[in-house]
Amino acid sequence: MNSKSLIRNLKILFFVAFTIQLVLFVSFAFQWIKLSPNSASIPIALERYTLLITMLSIPGALKLYSMIMSKNKHPENKDFTTALYKKAYITRFGILFFVASLNIVLYAISFNQNFMLLTLITFTAYIFSYPSEGYLNITEEINDEDDRQE
Repeated sequence: MNSKSLIRNLKILFFVAFTIQLVLFVSFAFQWIKLSPNSASIPIALERYTLLITMLSIPGALKLYSMIMSKNKHPENKDFTTALYKKAYITRFGILFFVASLNIVLYAISFNQNFMLLTLITFTAYIFSYPSEGYLNITEEINDEDDRQE
């Protein structure tokens, strides 16, 4: 797959998923959509585990992306690099998407402000998962320099 079309597809995925979650979050916050007629009480253990999952998964997802990308043993192979980038991006974005969805659903059920804050923190982490051509362009420049030297 061409790196430009891959980046374009990943940007579409990013905007669609982020927009859907943002619309749902705002709809629940302003109670345009009601999941439960009255706010349910969430057990404190569930709240603590959700906090723990969120706080570990955000840096974990970013670090996992870095670890997957550092395993690129063939930066000269454009197809291998784009496939690895796609795998790393989907993994990172999937983790963040799951965590944000979990917090949005728990906020919609309980209206607990902690879940709202966790959702906002996860949305901030989305900024770091925006698809970029930077890594793919660096490997293409390395390949072009190697071709010129030969």
